[in-house]
Amino acid sequence: MKNKILSFPLLFLLIFMFTDCKNDSSVKKINKDYDEAVLSLDGNWEFAIDSTKLGYKKDWVNGIPSKSSRTVKVPHTWNIEDKTEDYFGLAWYQKEIKLPSGWKGKNIRIKFEAVYHDAVVYVNGKKVGENSNAGYTPFTLDITKFVSYEKSNIIVVSVNNEFSKNNLPYEKSFDWGNDGGIIRSVSIKATGKPSFKYVHVTPKIELKDSTGIIKVVVKLWEKNVNEVQVDFNIKDQKTAVILKTVSKKLKVINGECSTSIYLGKIKPWHFDSPNLYELESEIKTDLGITDKQFSVFGFKKVEIVGDQFFLNGESIRLPGIEYMPGSNPKYGIVEPKRYMDSIVRSMKDLNICITRFHWQQDDYMLSLMDKYGILVQEELPWWQNPKRLTPQLVLTAHKQLSDMIDAHYNHPSVFSWGISNEINGDTDKKTYIALRNFVKNKDSMRFVTIVSNRIWEKQKEDETLLGDIPTWNEYIGTWHGKDRNELPNKFDIVKSAIGKRPLLITENGLCEPANSGGDTRRIDDMLFHIKEWSSQPYVMGYIYFCLNDYRTQMGEEGFGKFKIRRHGITDVALNPKPSYYVLKQLASPVDITKVERVNNSTAKIEIKVKNTIPSYTLRGYKLQYKNNANKLFEIKLPILKAGDTFAINLKEINARFAFQIVRPDGFLVIKY
Repeated sequence: MKNKILSFPLLFLLIFMFTDCKNDSSVKKINKDYDEAVLSLDGNWEFAIDSTKLGYKKDWVNGIPSKSSRTVKVPHTWNIEDKTEDYFGLAWYQKEIKLPSGWKGKNIRIKFEAVYHDAVVYVNGKKVGENSNAGYTPFTLDITKFVSYEKSNIIVVSVNNEFSKNNLPYEKSFDWGNDGGIIRSVSIKATGKPSFKYVHVTPKIELKDSTGIIKVVVKLWEKNVNEVQVDFNIKDQKTAVILKTVSKKLKVINGECSTSIYLGKIKPWHFDSPNLYELESEIKTDLGITDKQFSVFGFKKVEIVGDQFFLNGESIRLPGIEYMPGSNPKYGIVEPKRYMDSIVRSMKDLNICITRFHWQQDDYMLSLMDKYGILVQEELPWWQNPKRLTPQLVLTAHKQLSDMIDAHYNHPSVFSWGISNEINGDTDKKTYIALRNFVKNKDSMRFVTIVSNRIWEKQKEDETLLGDIPTWNEYIGTWHGKDRNELPNKFDIVKSAIGKRPLLITENGLCEPANSGGDTRRIDDMLFHIKEWSSQPYVMGYIYFCLNDYRTQMGEEGFGKFKIRRHGITDVALNPKPSYYVLKQLASPVDITKVERVNNSTAKIEIKVKNTIPSYTLRGYKLQYKNNANKLFEIKLPILKAGDTFAINLKEINARFAFQIVRPDGFLVIKY
C-alpha cells in the first residue's frame, strides 16, 4: 500500500460522490461456480407511491399501472428523492423476470437482504409471503409453486415505512433516518433438495499451540430429511492454501445437523492481523450436488477476566468510533459498496479497533469489518422507548434478534450482540433477562450487552449490569450533569455499581446545535473525556460518537433529506473536521517521544507504546522514511508491548527528519 493513500481518502470520496456505482443490469449472475443458480434482481424496478392506499383495491398485486409508476434502481429508498423525502407510508415495487428453463423441478427462493420495514411479496398475482416489523434483517421466501417458465414472472412488493408501535425502532423514538424501500439487494436462488438454510461456523482456538477446530451447524430448509452427505472444503482466504477437505454423512434432526473438523495450525483473527478462512459446503446426493454455500470465518478468543478484556489471551484497551449509516443525502440508507469501503477505511485510518451499530447492518459492511479488522457490537434497534415491551414487541425483538444472529453468525468481527440502548424509567428486568437468555441460546460464544446512559444514577439497579459487559453512554457535561468536572465523582459511583468488572464507554461526543461550541469545543471535550477514561484501568475502551454528522428523522437542523444532527468528526459526506485528526492522534497506539539530530544525515528517534487507551501489543509494525533522493527505507519494528520504548538511529534520513509508523496492513498510525 502506497503511503499517499494511507491517510483519509478525501480525494477518492469527492470523485466517488459523483459516480453512481449501482448495478444497472436487471438480471445478473452473481455466483459463477454454481451453474447460474443465483440471479441478482438488483437494478431497474417499477415503483409507485400509494399515499391513498388504493393499490390493493386497484389490484396492483398483479402489476402496477404504467401511468402510476416510474423506474428506479433497487436497492432504493424514496426518502432521498424530491417530493417524497418526508413520505412515510405505503409504496409498491414491480419487476418482471424470465427464469432459466433449466430451473424446472428445483426449489426457487427469493431473498431480500432488507426491506424497511414491512413487506408483502406477490409473484404472478399470488401472495407468497410477508416480512413485518423487521426492516434491517434479511428474509427468504419459497416461490417454487408460483413461478412460470413459459412466460415472464411479475414480482410485486408492497412496502410500508409508517411509524409503528409494533416495530423496532418504535414509533418516532429513534435517532436516525426512517428510509423506506427495498433498501438492500434482492436475489433468486435455485437449488435441488435438500438445501441449505444456513451454515454456522463456530471456531475455537487453542492459544497454547495455535491450533483450531470448527463446529459446523447445518440448517436445512427441508424438514423431512433424516440423513445428508455434506462435503466440506476449508482454505486460507489470503493464500488459498487448503487446510482440510472432508466428506461426512450427518444425521438430521428437525432439519439440523452438526459436525466438528480439526484444522491443525491456524492464524488467529486480530484487528491488526484479520486472518480469514473460507468454508465451502456442498450437499451431495445420488443425483449430484443439490446446493452449495460459502462461509467466511476467523479464529479469535474474547474473554472477560476480572475487570479486564482479553483478545487471544492478551489484555487490551481499545479506541473506537461509531458510524451512522444512511447519512449522506446522495444515498440515504442505500449506500453503495465502494462507499461502505471508504467508511471502514476511514475508521482504520483513525486507528480505530472497535465500533457499534444502533441497528442491524448490511452483510457487506460486516464483511469489511472482518477484512480490515474492527471489532463490532451489533444491536437490536430498541432506543429509549418504549420503557416496557408489549407482547407484540417481544415477538418483534425475538424475530429481529434471531434473524440478525442467523445472518451474521459467522462474522469474526462481531464480538457482542446488543439488546437495547438508553432505556430508562420503569423497565422490566424479567424481559431483559429473557431476551439475554434468548440471545445466549442462539449464540453462546459472544457477549450480550445492554447499553445504558444512567448507570451513575440507577447504579446497581441499572439494566446494563444484566449483560456480560457493563456499558455507559457517558455525556457528563452535555446531555447529563451541569459540568464535565463532575465526571471523576461519577466514575466513583459507577465503579461501586459494577464491582470487579470492566466497563465499555459506548458513547460520548458533542451534538450541535443542542450543545454549542462547534468543533473547537468538540476537541476540548474529547481530550478531557478520553484522558479521564484512560485513567480508570477497568475501562476496556471507548466508542466515540460519532464518525459523521448524520441524517435523522428527529434532527434539529435542516429539512427533508438534509435534516441532521451535527455530531461528527466528519460531515455527512465524510469530509474531515479538525477533530478527526485529533482523534487519530489520541487513538494512535504509539507516541513519538524523541527526535534528535545526530548529524546532517542521521536522526535518533524514540517511540513509546501507549499503556492507557489504547493499550495493546504491536506486532508486524514498520517504520518508514525517505532520504533526500526520495529512496524509501523501511524498518521492521520488533514486537512491542504496551509501555515499551523503542529507539533507533535513522541513517540517510531526509533533511526534514520526516518518518512514519504503519500497521502490518499498511495503514498509517502516526507520522512526524
